[in-house]
Amino acid sequence: MTIFAEKLGRLTQTIALVGARGAANIGDAMTLGRGRIAIAIGCGTSAVAAEYFARCRTTLDLGATFVMTPMQFVLSLEEWAGVEIWLFDAGADDPDIAAALRCALSSRSEAVRLVTARPTAAATAHPRSAVFVLPVAEAEDDFLAPHAITTMVAALLIASDCCTERPQGRELAETFQRCAVSALDDDVDAAVAGFRRGDTVFAIHDPQVSTVGVLLETCLWETGIAPVQRTDFRNFTHGRRAWAERYPETIFALALTTRESEEVWQPIDAGISARVRRGTLSLSHGGRLANAVGIFTGFAVIARLGELADLDPGRAAPSPGTETRGGDASLLALAEGLTPAVRHKAAARQLHDPPVDAGVSLCMLGRDRLRDLGQARFAGIVLDYDGTIVPNEPSEARFGPPSAEVMDALVRLADRGVRIGFATGRGGSAGDRLREALPERIHRHVLVGYFNGGHVRTLDINIRHDRPEPDSGVAAVATWLRGSDLLRDSDFLASEVQLTINRADVRDVSEFAGRLSSCPEIAAGKARILGSHHSFDIVPGGATKLAVARALAVSSGTGRVLCIGDSGSPLGNDRELLSGPYGVSVDSVCGSHPGTWTLFGSRLRGPDALLRLLRAARVEDDGMRIDLSALGLDQVERIGAPPRAP
Repeated sequence: MTIFAEKLGRLTQTIALVGARGAANIGDAMTLGRGRIAIAIGCGTSAVAAEYFARCRTTLDLGATFVMTPMQFVLSLEEWAGVEIWLFDAGADDPDIAAALRCALSSRSEAVRLVTARPTAAATAHPRSAVFVLPVAEAEDDFLAPHAITTMVAALLIASDCCTERPQGRELAETFQRCAVSALDDDVDAAVAGFRRGDTVFAIHDPQVSTVGVLLETCLWETGIAPVQRTDFRNFTHGRRAWAERYPETIFALALTTRESEEVWQPIDAGISARVRRGTLSLSHGGRLANAVGIFTGFAVIARLGELADLDPGRAAPSPGTETRGGDASLLALAEGLTPAVRHKAAARQLHDPPVDAGVSLCMLGRDRLRDLGQARFAGIVLDYDGTIVPNEPSEARFGPPSAEVMDALVRLADRGVRIGFATGRGGSAGDRLREALPERIHRHVLVGYFNGGHVRTLDINIRHDRPEPDSGVAAVATWLRGSDLLRDSDFLASEVQLTINRADVRDVSEFAGRLSSCPEIAAGKARILGSHHSFDIVPGGATKLAVARALAVSSGTGRVLCIGDSGSPLGNDRELLSGPYGVSVDSVCGSHPGTWTLFGSRLRGPDALLRLLRAARVEDDGMRIDLSALGLDQVERIGAPPRAP
């Protein structure tokens, strides 16, 4: 008897163990996820459980489910806000599942669920996570892990039953056990008799039973019994049949049908070359129990194909020079490098799609940038106002006073000799608020760049009485705008060196900057367009918030000034200020690799992110430094560790 046959003979014992324990906890978790998108992650044969989970959610109308491999999930670079993430692991502590788990725990998902057959893989503690450890009748179950597949599928079947109007309870587990025995005993010889060693198997299936198709695809590849092409019936007819028509003697086609799809398969079957050997397995309907039983039919097929290929499916196929169980931890290392800041930057890169990169990975850039920030010593700090000192929304907060905690932190730095500057798109209103919030004794030492750096003065000077010289380019753009159809209302805020157009007053925000660029003064570079979360600003061609940083650097005698803002997107009015090596965005970033970056990703924004950063500032004899350990960046230091408190 083969090793695989011995394993199959004890699978129903695993079903009995699951039936005796029940799976109400998994059922409760599935019910809690009703209406949410779910991600199901599995690799190797655990992908079968992930596919089965997706089928269970579909039949229960719980919501859409996307099935992914660990690498697909890790490199999706998504935050997955509000999504449920389910991971399925046979229990061999696969590093790829560990990588996916790390990314799941550091995402903004609603919940993370790990389903496994071994408690050693479940050493994790996190406020949004839950671990379900399932029983198996055979602990030594590494290769193909049929007991792990069985326990996960049985638990999901029973858990799904708990979500129905009239649960069957223990009776369902007993029915499954009887049907599984019958499926293993079924004579599948007629269906697979045409298979020859060396064939390519076409596993063509009804999408309702893709779980069984995934089982065949995975096991036949992993055992080396046969290469497999898996697809559904209709997709097979759209080009996938060309290989079979050209090389019919090398193909064995196995169709997996249900009652609903038999009539779809019949004309396809009739149209395939007679030289293509084939067989058909009918799996009744595509429900949960039918799919679960179909897995046992699949096991029987794998066992018989192994006999025909003179291979024991219970033995791993030789793979010289490689890790047979996925021991390579490179994906886990990548996941550890995908900090919130890197993921945030990657999302901006995908959105803005820059034509070139820096020749190195974002993980490496993020690590180096963080290291350089921690090693630098600063003489000054320049801050944007809206979205950085005060939140962009709601409007009452934006036009209200700055946070006392932020102001106190800045005063602490100023009293220790750190030069403070502000670079804002506002005019005199920013100065008014800052004079109210900061003690008068430091006003003459604080530099403010009004109108996006177009008018730089110390805070003690009220610019309502010290106006900038009018800029002819900005005035010409104002005239051009009033004659255009870009705005709902031709009345907008205009000063000597800046036009401010509220986004709400723009007819088409997506086209505004492009169409305005045809204005002669914009095209000639005499004026330019900047954007913020709430407005577009037209400023002189030479105006820049960097003027404040440069002035602080000159006055302090050192070139290092920390710059903080929120609008780092391609059109953002903070992009220039933040694109240097010592710029930090507390909100949006651009797609360029060396451009703007955040520290906290999308998790912590605006004044809250600024306050975290200011509290990490330490003033020493050689200047201000940022204590990276005080930033609370390692949200999941290791799999199994809770997030470190800020």
